Amino acid sequence: MFDLLLHQVSRYINLNKEEEKILMETLTYREVPPQFKLVDYQKICQEIYFLKSGCIRMYYLKDGEELTGFLFTEGMFFNSFESFIRQTPSLQILETVEACELLVLSKDKLEVLYNKVPKMNEFFRKLLEERFINAQKVVATFVLDKPEERYLGILASNPSLLQRFPQNVLASYLGITPVSLSRMRKRIAERKHYHERNYHRNYH
Repeated sequence: MFDLLLHQVSRYINLNKEEEKILMETLTYREVPPQFKLVDYQKICQEIYFLKSGCIRMYYLKDGEELTGFLFTEGMFFNSFESFIRQTPSLQILETVEACELLVLSKDKLEVLYNKVPKMNEFFRKLLEERFINAQKVVATFVLDKPEERYLGILASNPSLLQRFPQNVLASYLGITPVSLSRMRKRIAERKHYHERNYHRNYH
C-alpha cells in the first residue's frame, strides 16, 4: 500500500526503517468515489493528500463557470496549500474524476510527524518548492503557448491525461471550449494521418 508513497518521498529525503514506520502510521487510508469534493470552495483545507490511484482536478469558479487549474494523477501530493497553511477559506475546489485511493495526513498529525521525524520538514519544503516551480511552468504555458501547443505538450509528456479526463475538463485546462478542443483534435489527427500516408508512400 505504501510502496509508491515511499518511492516518492525517497526522491527528496532518505528515511530509515523506523522513520518510514512512523510516517506510515501517521497516514490514513481512504477510498472516495468519482465526483467527490475533497476540498470545497470557501471551506478550510485541513488535510494533505497523496494520490495512490485515480485522478483529481483542481478548479476555480468564476461567474458560474468551472476553470480548471491543474490535473493530478497517481504518485502526486496535493491539497489547497494556501488554505491549509494559512487556515483560510479555499478559493480552489479539489474533486475526484475517477474513484480514488488516498493516503491522508491531517494538519494535527503533520505537526506530530514533524516532531517525531524532523526530516519531514525538509521533505515538505522541497515538495512545496517543486509545486511552486510547476505552477510557474503552467502559468508560462498560458502566457507563451497557444492552446494547440499546450495540447501537444500534454500529448508528448503525459498522453494518459487525454484519455482519463473528460473533454470539458481538458478544454477548460487548455483555456478553450469543448467544441474548439474537438476541432483541434480532428486537425491534429488529420495531420498525423497525412504525414503517415506520405511516409508510407515515400519509403514503401
